[in-house]
Amino acid sequence: MIFLSISGCKSTSLAPKPEGWVELAFDIDKSGNPINISVVDSHPSGVFDDEGIKALSKWKYKPELVDGNPVVQKDRRVKLDFILDNES
Repeated sequence: MIFLSISGCKSTSLAPKPEGWVELAFDIDKSGNPINISVVDSHPSGVFDDEGIKALSKWKYKPELVDGNPVVQKDRRVKLDFILDNES
């Protein structure tokens, strides 16, 4: 499990203990950067989509090598769970 601290994500308009998730589809370029990020599904719909995309775009992956050369990795997916702390 990975825990992320996302600054600037406000919880004022959400439930007392706001929670949700975003499932993202993406590719990984030859340098290990996520590209072509899109939302597959989320709950509550639309609430954490932008923050999920923003977080994933900062990740770095180890490039996949074929015959010693980095290649693009297609059709990857990740699900990010969000549990916001009301103290922020």
